[in-house]
Amino acid sequence: MLNLLIAVDGSTYSDRAIDYALARAAATRDGAEVHLLNVQAPLAGVNVKLFISQDSLQAHYREQGTAVLAGPRKRLSGSGLPFDHHIGVGDPSQVIVEYAGSKRCDEIVMGTHGRGFLGGVVLGSVAQRVVQLAPLPVVLVK
Repeated sequence: MLNLLIAVDGSTYSDRAIDYALARAAATRDGAEVHLLNVQAPLAGVNVKLFISQDSLQAHYREQGTAVLAGPRKRLSGSGLPFDHHIGVGDPSQVIVEYAGSKRCDEIVMGTHGRGFLGGVVLGSVAQRVVQLAPLPVVLVK
């Protein structure tokens, strides 16, 4: 069985990653299982921790992640493809790679904004970092 991790961020590029994963799963004879992941960047700074409780922070991450996952969950539910979903918090590239390892995924599928080399150097890129860190294939969908 094909085991896919789809990392989503709520962008149209993530929607295209879902399209790719659905087509990839449909083409697999042994079936597929999907793990849907959204990673929330931690709210930084000492001041945040002084004024906001840990429970409030967790509720914030859960609320934001749930909103991002709503559309992809609906699409995957309609496909009949078995899937689970998770909201991570931390450095997105590290969380994606670690979660893929914990679920023993065969591939990581994610959208990329396709800014090219210069944009990646100047802005940094979660997709580039995932490719560098991941010991498994990473499919970038533009």
